[in-house]
Amino acid sequence: MPKNNSSDPKVLADQYLKLLSDQKNLQSHLDELKQQMADYCQENNTGELVTGNTRLKVVSGEHTVFPKAEETGRNDVMKIMYGSQEWKYSVTFDIVKLGLAYDKNQLSQDLKEKLKPYIKTESFIRVTASKISYD
Repeated sequence: MPKNNSSDPKVLADQYLKLLSDQKNLQSHLDELKQQMADYCQENNTGELVTGNTRLKVVSGEHTVFPKAEETGRNDVMKIMYGSQEWKYSVTFDIVKLGLAYDKNQLSQDLKEKLKPYIKTESFIRVTASKISYD
């Protein structure tokens, strides 16, 4: 664990960069494991894995995504949304909430048609853990 009383900026920066690298590596391993668990669940027609006294619920699927801030088409999507007046799903322009509103079929057909060229789908895998009570 890094020292929390170090005042050497180089040591602090090096520790920070090492932890960031470790975090990226760990996230990569977690993503691989999540994919393997999702594949296993799909092949075995189950949504749960149990180990010891912990149950892992595994959910996978696809959801709608729109261009992120730095991606091509983001400004076009913003113009369409500003012009639509369908802001009840978000106080500020929130691309994640827009995708959720699209998936929940909460947008008008006209707006959905305008947004259609900018739609992509992304796969997701969500794993949640809960303790099993044997009482």
